[in-house]
Amino acid sequence: MTTDHHPASTGHTETPPTERLGVELDPSDASVGEPSPANPPAADPLTVSGSRPRPRLHFTAERGWINDPYGLHWDGERYHLYYQAVPDQVVWGPNCHWGHATSLDLVGWAEEPLALVPQAFEVGCWSGSVVAEASPPTMFYTRVTGEDFELGQAARAFPTPDGSWTSAPGDVVVTGPPEGLGVRCFRDPNVFRHGEGWVMLMATALEDDVAAVLQYRSADLETWSYDGIVCSRPSSEREGAWTGSLWECPQLLQVDGEWVLLVSVWQDSTLHYVAAAIGDYDGHRFTPRSWQQLTYGNSAYAMAAFRDRDGRPSTLSWLREEPQNNPLLAERASAHSLPALLGVDERGVTLEPHPDIDALTGPVLPAGDPGPGDPEEGRIFPVASEPVLIELPADRSTVHVEEPEARRLSLDVEADGSLTVTRPGFTVEQLPGPGPFAVYLDADIVEIFGQRAYGAYRIRPATSPAETQVSVPGQEAVLIRKVRQPHTP
Repeated sequence: MTTDHHPASTGHTETPPTERLGVELDPSDASVGEPSPANPPAADPLTVSGSRPRPRLHFTAERGWINDPYGLHWDGERYHLYYQAVPDQVVWGPNCHWGHATSLDLVGWAEEPLALVPQAFEVGCWSGSVVAEASPPTMFYTRVTGEDFELGQAARAFPTPDGSWTSAPGDVVVTGPPEGLGVRCFRDPNVFRHGEGWVMLMATALEDDVAAVLQYRSADLETWSYDGIVCSRPSSEREGAWTGSLWECPQLLQVDGEWVLLVSVWQDSTLHYVAAAIGDYDGHRFTPRSWQQLTYGNSAYAMAAFRDRDGRPSTLSWLREEPQNNPLLAERASAHSLPALLGVDERGVTLEPHPDIDALTGPVLPAGDPGPGDPEEGRIFPVASEPVLIELPADRSTVHVEEPEARRLSLDVEADGSLTVTRPGFTVEQLPGPGPFAVYLDADIVEIFGQRAYGAYRIRPATSPAETQVSVPGQEAVLIRKVRQPHTP
């Protein structure tokens, strides 16, 4: 479960959806991004207010806040997605519900009624997992009670005839962390089968800024026993990647014959990125051989791993707003990423667009006329409000996304093969190369898949969506394709 301890979490201010989207430049807003030598701070951090165009490829709720996806599975007819939801407000709150959506292809999601709602004996139903093959199917979630949100309980919930899920006060299977470990945070049960039994992983923060995953075992999904620390690492270690003091949403799975640990890096109530380790797992302990930063940018977090209908390891992530908690938004906040295939090769853990996205991608668009008065020679691609795929070569090249009022995005492939992502009003980001790069533009969401890196970003929403265009100043081999809107169940 991802927690956002910000003053804005207690309420929100909502602008009527009929008002035109506004943009406020707030130099005092430090939550837009963490500056670094590679990512200098934006001169005028941007805060979006009011209504804005809704993404067409990325799942968003009709109303309210969403975050961590989990419990993804194929039931033989369609996919099920569960996620954290705080209905009717656009900032995070502790009274989290489990939202539910279904899809035929991992892209076109239909929002379903809420699956799990907090009862009188709990403050919120936070993140967890679903064992769909159990009889009956079983949810495992973080039950939060009282005022200490950092130490959760692992509880079960079961389906009801009306399609919702329910839990009783006695459905707690892990009451809290073991004594004597100095546990500061404890949440996010992830359950999977291993051998003849079941394993539960719990996200844990230990004393002295040590991130850890605790393991529990069960033969029947009812009675669980503590099995030790499956993996831990101090925040001071940085080889391969820095991994913070808490690993949220931990998941352990086999990918291309290797064991991979996925964690979302948290430090002092700040959410950073997803990290991955390749290593050896003997059923009790995971020994990393290498660590890497898996996601770049200030958007992707809380990555959920699952098997698609063909058994391929796949992922879906929460895409945060920038700034993350923004009470000035109207209607909805946050989105989920496009689906990706998870792989392992000599480079480490890899992500690439899922074939269900490829199936929606159209032919190369012809360029329009630059028109009189354009200061630069090159090609102009009018794309309006349609989602597009921008294919950038590995060689030096530049692309802009703009509208008459403003430039919204610039992408520059540098001489060293890296990609500079310039977003007016946000931090300048550097995505490691090499290319080529597949760039998906969908409303104010940008996802980029490179050969060795993946990044997700927010950009300035369009004020004139029908006039959005992609421009290529030179004659580089940049291709633009529209991506069809998917069908929903």
